[in-house]
Amino acid sequence: MKLGELLNRLLAETPLTVSLSDDRTLNQPENLTNPEVHAAIGDAVAEAAQKAGLSVRGAYAFGEWLAELCSGWSTRFANESDILLLDAAFGQAAYNNPKEVIRLYLLPSWEALGDHLPTVQKGVSAAFETAKQLG
Repeated sequence: MKLGELLNRLLAETPLTVSLSDDRTLNQPENLTNPEVHAAIGDAVAEAAQKAGLSVRGAYAFGEWLAELCSGWSTRFANESDILLLDAAFGQAAYNNPKEVIRLYLLPSWEALGDHLPTVQKGVSAAFETAKQLG
């Protein structure tokens, strides 16, 4: 799966569209653990979020949060309390439990994403709405 395709599927219930200059192919979900992939996700999503009107804080928190959701790597430079807030919004919307999250790199294959995608999209949308409120 192309990284850009993955991100746009995850962001489908938000107004964001991401385009990547280096739209690399990820053969397996475990390829998301590459630190360069984490950085590419965080940067591309933060840029799209800023263009959509989020504050710098909200945009970078959302970008880093989505990168962590995909890669499992903790954030590079976002406020950890913001990330925890977005995690709680995601968990509540996706799983009716603010402490529950998913890490996509743990999926056994890209085919397994289909089983989780509607729930993940719902949670990503809720996290985006929360990020819009970060000043």
